[in-house]
Amino acid sequence: CEWVNDCVVERLGGFQDRRRHDIKYRPFTIVDQICWLVINVWRSRLVPSELNPGSGQQILKNVCLWSSSEAVPGSIRTAEHFVGFLRRFLEYLKSRLRVQHVVQESAPQFLKDIFDKVCIDRKPLRFCAERLQSLLRTLEISDISDFSAVTLISNFATLVSTYSQGFTIIIEPFEDRTPTIANPVLHFSCMDPSIAIKPVFQRFQSVVITSGTLSPVDIYPRILDFRPVTMASFTMTLARTCLCPLIVGRGNDQVALSSKFETREDFAVIRNYGNLLLEMSAVVPDGIVAFFTSYVYMENIVASWYEQGILENIQRNKLIFIETQDAAETSMALEKYQEACENGRGAILLSVARGKVSEGIDFVHHFGRAVIMFGVPYVYTQSRILKARLEYLRDQFQIRENDFLTFDAMRHAAQCVGRAIRGKTDYGLMIFADKRYARADKRGKLPRWIQEHINDGSLNLTVDEAVQLSKHFLRQMAQPFSQVDQLGLSLLTLEQLESPEMLKKIAQIAHQT
Repeated sequence: CEWVNDCVVERLGGFQDRRRHDIKYRPFTIVDQICWLVINVWRSRLVPSELNPGSGQQILKNVCLWSSSEAVPGSIRTAEHFVGFLRRFLEYLKSRLRVQHVVQESAPQFLKDIFDKVCIDRKPLRFCAERLQSLLRTLEISDISDFSAVTLISNFATLVSTYSQGFTIIIEPFEDRTPTIANPVLHFSCMDPSIAIKPVFQRFQSVVITSGTLSPVDIYPRILDFRPVTMASFTMTLARTCLCPLIVGRGNDQVALSSKFETREDFAVIRNYGNLLLEMSAVVPDGIVAFFTSYVYMENIVASWYEQGILENIQRNKLIFIETQDAAETSMALEKYQEACENGRGAILLSVARGKVSEGIDFVHHFGRAVIMFGVPYVYTQSRILKARLEYLRDQFQIRENDFLTFDAMRHAAQCVGRAIRGKTDYGLMIFADKRYARADKRGKLPRWIQEHINDGSLNLTVDEAVQLSKHFLRQMAQPFSQVDQLGLSLLTLEQLESPEMLKKIAQIAHQT
């Protein structure tokens, strides 16, 4: 093929040598993956029957992909041309990453630059993902994970050429932590969340969106760009008060508790956070889950607790396990945490909001008798992707930046503390350790089933006051309570469901909400 230059020929030679000496060699780099495709495309042209008996050439020359009714452009119709096309696109991306300053542009601007510099049109880019799948099937690739880099490039090409609005391309030449070391990254970020749910609305006539953390509900129609027929927020029907939300805003020394940037390094705030966890570990049975706003913040606080001797005192009451960014370590920590709760030793799991534990793990019954949220989990506001998204929401949906940031933070806070209540027979403490939770604008964005249990006596508490209220709540929960006590309240019998009076009562309650 004429498009294979000397550099690629040299790479092919080295690639074949590695294959000859190491039968288990896998093409890890994207250039190796493209070279592997070149070798097998040549083989398919010479001996098609060996690769795919009876159908090799037929699939290679297929004009129309199975999932699309539109013909594949002629520039990528044959396998050789498609692999060459991918290489041209890859070289263009490499040239774009050689920048010394941050670049932000829309998808149409990106496509125009591609056409001006390497004469790649939009239409063949749209077919890259499907065309690569077709080629891998033709070459009978069983493990497509070996070609993850090529797949990523092809998917990016398809997405950037499909959506003209709602996406932004940001090229960052350096990381914030290492501004002198070149490590370019190209971000292709979705600014419009309605793009993801739009196919659902188009396919189904009636759609029900429900969750325990959809609060405030009025912002979702604006963000997802739809008109709701019915919108309501419900409480939890409970036979007894099985959740106890507390807002701890002060330490015992009256120092205000907050995770704001100005007070993150405050020795007194860190000490009071440690005292809160220490006191709770002495009165709460079994498991306690604590959430921090970020991994860096958690590491700094834990290190300070260790220096102050607070961790040593806590471990006299319960074992301590920490969530990390490593999936294997986190899985092991969860396993040992549950084991410590099962055998009666008790345990504390230190986790991070927006992490694996906060979004996918249920701490039922004794695995989560208390959840402590240290600070308000605001997202990192200096992120260029976040700034671009906030600008898009402001321009397209008239959503103010502060409103969205507060909504997002309170949604994640509710998701974290909601780990403690996983059913009507469960119970647990929800402790918000930050004075800002006592503000009306913050509390108003919590789910209604949490708001209704927050009263004036639960606001701006000290550590000692929170401990006393926790003791009282846990003492109440320790009293005998059977399923019979729930009948007619949180549970209904068949006779009650068929009763006209009960149906009328349910209708009245639904109308009030």
